[in-house]
Amino acid sequence: MLQIATGKLFGRPVGWENLLRGILYTNATFGSEDVIDTAAGRLLPSTSYSIYPRVLVYEVLERMEAEESGPGVLLSSCVEPYLNDFAVVVSFALNCVCTPDIDLARRLTSGKKGLATPAAPHEFVRRFFDADLWCKPEEVTFLQEFTTQLIGLPRNTFLGVMRAIRTYINGMHRIADDLELAYTLLVASVESLAQDFDGHESDWESYDERKRLAVDEALSGAEDELAQRVREALLRVEHTALARRFREFAISHTPPSYFRETSLVMNQSLSRSDLTEVLAAAYQARSKYIHQLKRLPDVVVLGNGYGETALHERVAFLTLNGLSRLMRSVIIEFVKGQPSLKHEEHNYVLERSGVIQLQMAPQYWVGNTEGNVIAAGRRKLEGCLEQYAPCLLKEDGAILTDLRPVLSSVAELLPDAKKAARLPYLALYVLFNRIVPEEQRAPISESINRFIKQELSQPSTEALVVHVLLGKMINWPLETHLQELESYFKRRGKPGGVRFPRLFEAAISLDLAERYRLKGDMKKCRKMIALAVESHPGHQRLVQLEAEFRPSNPIHYVEVLLSPSTSVDDNG
Repeated sequence: MLQIATGKLFGRPVGWENLLRGILYTNATFGSEDVIDTAAGRLLPSTSYSIYPRVLVYEVLERMEAEESGPGVLLSSCVEPYLNDFAVVVSFALNCVCTPDIDLARRLTSGKKGLATPAAPHEFVRRFFDADLWCKPEEVTFLQEFTTQLIGLPRNTFLGVMRAIRTYINGMHRIADDLELAYTLLVASVESLAQDFDGHESDWESYDERKRLAVDEALSGAEDELAQRVREALLRVEHTALARRFREFAISHTPPSYFRETSLVMNQSLSRSDLTEVLAAAYQARSKYIHQLKRLPDVVVLGNGYGETALHERVAFLTLNGLSRLMRSVIIEFVKGQPSLKHEEHNYVLERSGVIQLQMAPQYWVGNTEGNVIAAGRRKLEGCLEQYAPCLLKEDGAILTDLRPVLSSVAELLPDAKKAARLPYLALYVLFNRIVPEEQRAPISESINRFIKQELSQPSTEALVVHVLLGKMINWPLETHLQELESYFKRRGKPGGVRFPRLFEAAISLDLAERYRLKGDMKKCRKMIALAVESHPGHQRLVQLEAEFRPSNPIHYVEVLLSPSTSVDDNG
């Protein structure tokens, strides 16, 4: 949000400006006469030193881009999103607590330990949590320079850096209540930059050594060309050497000056020779916490003094004090090394605070004929079924979009299309014409009718729902029917899958349950009924069917799912 307010990203002139103000709370103390101007707004410290936490007035001039004619003009984002972002930048740049939340500021600087920590936050990390922190003029200057560099970053880089800074500050805050989580977040702040901006290109030597050796052994004796294709395929689908990339990124952004700061204490500070070792240990600690909730070694979290490294089983580890200083330095060095742009046109509309993206209801898109319609078959089928479920349940406001324009637009393309693209439209032809009155049906050519008979009789996800909704019993082998049902649930969220409303997921499960009942396999029949119940939780008639099932009673999804007495809380 800070970059947007400056107008740097605008493609049109500034339409109007809003002067916004908010309050920040901090443990940092400035001169009472200071007004701190930055590229992202200004800070006005309170003239009273008796107020604690210290109060800062944040003032930002919000520039709004002139809108094209039409509805939806945003007058202002209000001060909150700018306040939250700038608080993070101030906290990071000045290495202090700064937040719009007065209770959080008090808790972090109270000197009290958390419920699950052996000591208060200020005992783990130098400076950040001090109750009273005086900012020197050069520190204020650094805040101004850093903010200018930050605002000047290319947009994608800016967003990545803000994520890293926000994660870093979140990690610092967690020192008050969860040391392992704090450690993990501090590592993640730099890891995110490494993965996005280290320019890494995967090679076979970067592949996990255990997997690489196993694959090489399996490929021994294979033709060189085949072996190379297998390796390239693996590299395309798997992240490689994340730990190594994190280490190399951090090392490359740790300049010689890091080890020459005048504030360093002899025998307590990180040495260059330990850098690779402590970064490897930090990444391993992060992984063990994420995957196994492993605690940090006791020597790392003693909270005694401000040493930056500690030995655990002869391996050097960064303490929270050492890790926080190193990760902050790496982020600062990365920002310093990036290009600065005064103007960069960028479509930031979806990056505004409070703006979210949601899938529109099917009536707004399922009947569209623009674009590559032949590739949109799965989404069209999903949209049609999403509309049809409320119609079957006779819900108020249920509607069904006329799909004749869509089906007409693809009619000549289907014979030459691939089967995966053709099947959803074949299902749509059948279902749409089954649903609507005869005079509203879409015409079906002889070639399309031939495809319908050939391909919808064969096992597929589309065939499952077509047979159920037409009331036709599937004649595939039971094993094939079960495999297709299981395949549907495995693939429904993937690009090549189709997702049905819950009503129809329960229906296709009951359809197979009936086939098992007719065969006399009651164990598998009950399993399919259970699948239907668990696919459509809250449906009381399904629960009743499961509880009162008798092998002699036929299972019809219409009677179970569409009975007038049915109570449906969520139909997908």
